[in-house]
Amino acid sequence: MSQCALIPGVTHDNPQPLRQEVEARGLQGCATSYLLGPEDYQLLLVEAPAVPEAELLEALQWRVKDLIAYDVAEAVIDYVTLPEDAYRGRSRMLYVAVMNRQVSEQAEALTRAVGLHLDILDIPELALLNLSDLLPAESTGSALLGLQAGTSHINLLAEGQLYLTRSLEAPAEVLSPDATDIESRASALVLDIQRSLDYYESQIGKPPCLKLLVCPLQPGETPLLSQFRYNLPVEVVQLDLGEWLTSAEPLTPLLQAQCLPAIAAALRPEGAA
Repeated sequence: MSQCALIPGVTHDNPQPLRQEVEARGLQGCATSYLLGPEDYQLLLVEAPAVPEAELLEALQWRVKDLIAYDVAEAVIDYVTLPEDAYRGRSRMLYVAVMNRQVSEQAEALTRAVGLHLDILDIPELALLNLSDLLPAESTGSALLGLQAGTSHINLLAEGQLYLTRSLEAPAEVLSPDATDIESRASALVLDIQRSLDYYESQIGKPPCLKLLVCPLQPGETPLLSQFRYNLPVEVVQLDLGEWLTSAEPLTPLLQAQCLPAIAAALRPEGAA
């Protein structure tokens, strides 16, 4: 990664600020990862249909058609398989990402309007996996927590493979380095993380998770980090992207906080599914 910037004011109806930035940086025609927002898609955990791989996408349409609010004929579907030992080998499970085709068309129209080439439509849960690729794969379980105001995400991993991903609510006030009354304000978030760790062990059948990697880099030992250390039975480690990535703009804690999802999405190899 060579450049990183926050460009305010960009919408589907107002692509001009991004187009100007693309032109100024000489990025016309570059392959682009477009990261969907939480309102743009659903991520569903389903049992894999017992069909050949070539027929899986078609079979998944029938599996999810009653779980979405629009006609499945208008849906764009992709899936991620879980390791064979997930869920103690009881069933083959998949994460299925579903979005309305209109969302895909809007993403393609925006990237084309600013002079870029749409290569990948990504979602935050899977983009977060790109950050784990920066780190040595550990045989013991680790949790990667991407903190963002509103919707955060946690991935549970072993040997670099995804076993569980969940969305968590993180009110903006608990992320503040000056947060007050943090114990009560952060209790729901801490409890959701603990439930994820417990589920990983009790339902998926993996040994206890030993490490919680927190990103973006927090500005010091924040009240929320202190709550994690006090309440969770794991080692809490901050992930500083500035130690792993180089950029023309220094990856300060503020820039990491502003751009974490986009940085993660940009790290997916070009042309990767």
